[in-house]
Amino acid sequence: PRGRPSHSAPSPASDEACLDVALEAFAARGYDGASIRDIATASGVSHGLLTARFGSKHGLWLAAVDHGMGRLHRQLQIAEQQHLPETSIEARLRTVCIRFLETVAAYPAIIQLMNVEGARPGPRLDYIVETFFRSRSWPFATLLAEGQAAGEFRPIHVSVPFTLLAHGAGALVALRPLVESVNTSLRTDPEGLTRTIEAAADMIVRGLRP
Repeated sequence: PRGRPSHSAPSPASDEACLDVALEAFAARGYDGASIRDIATASGVSHGLLTARFGSKHGLWLAAVDHGMGRLHRQLQIAEQQHLPETSIEARLRTVCIRFLETVAAYPAIIQLMNVEGARPGPRLDYIVETFFRSRSWPFATLLAEGQAAGEFRPIHVSVPFTLLAHGAGALVALRPLVESVNTSLRTDPEGLTRTIEAAADMIVRGLRP
């Protein structure tokens, strides 16, 4: 309506909230199956407002992926920066792995979307690879390289342990309905997820030892 909005009127969804909804939609239904109209409805905003904010459907996809990957990257940087100088390289990598899995547990859509886009070649996968893996430094990769240079980790390409972390251990927290149907104790044990994450991180880091 015309005029100033009333104090009781709900405020429009933030860009971050809209992008979280969009990321979940693209992860669940794929690029072709997701629609701006459905995402707008789920976000509680108009179709026109969402289009004005992000442009085309492709523009919304780009913004959603940037948002999800950017959040994950920031969390890993924070985890790495919190270490004391004397902390071992193995302990630092373990902490980064744990923070990665904790973030995925809180926001599983980013891994679910990577499973969708990573299954077939195309311009969207090219964008992800070029923007986030070839043009950006990730703490996991830099710590692995540091450990390899010191002889503490075996000489293996980063794609092997990172894929095991993201899509192996990541499945433990991103595919919770599946995992909880097999390990029913996770439904009732509040510390079960933490132990699962720590165990997965331990296995990955120990597997890198020479």
